[in-house]
Amino acid sequence: MADSGKELFVVIGLGNFGASIAKTIANAGGDVIAIDKSMILVQDISEFVPNTVCADSRDIEQLKEAGVQDADVAIVSMGSHLEDSVETILNLKELGIPHIIAKANSDRYRYVLERIGADTVIEPENEMGQRIAISIMNPKISDIFQMADDYAIMEIKAPELWVNHEIKHLNLRELYGVNVIGIRKDKQKKVNIDFKSDTVIHEDDFLVIAADATKIATLNLD
Repeated sequence: MADSGKELFVVIGLGNFGASIAKTIANAGGDVIAIDKSMILVQDISEFVPNTVCADSRDIEQLKEAGVQDADVAIVSMGSHLEDSVETILNLKELGIPHIIAKANSDRYRYVLERIGADTVIEPENEMGQRIAISIMNPKISDIFQMADDYAIMEIKAPELWVNHEIKHLNLRELYGVNVIGIRKDKQKKVNIDFKSDTVIHEDDFLVIAADATKIATLNLD
């Protein structure tokens, strides 16, 4: 694992999705190795990610030379190339990577990648489509993060009916099936998670709530 005590991440596949992940990790001060077999893609990201390698992830020896065996988490971002993803994941499993995250472009890809050992499989386009649809149906939802098929965390503008009421008196779990887990003031980035049940909701509040994902689009937030 990473000698610095921090987790070491490996991102394999530097298209838009993979490059964005690698840049974000590096920008946050994380240790990351960015790998692609295209020298052009490697050069494009080298300005933002110090440790970039041009290598073919289907070749386990090239992965070893890049130091992939020391990684704690590997992200395989070759969603449109199923065979390449499969070979890469099998190599990562052989190298003993503890957690493998793989990008899939379809349910069929997801099925295959899960069966060969990917610990987490994500479908970015599908998940983004779901988020957009939910936002269209309920404009008060400013952001949403799907945790599982039946559970999601989202940020909403404080509904008018909730304003000037203490959280405990709103019976949100019973009436709406949601739990408030954070409060953010308008124009502030920091979310306050240390609040009490008698906290009063104000008009300029944004609430971070956990809710049943199947009911999000139909929540009455007026």
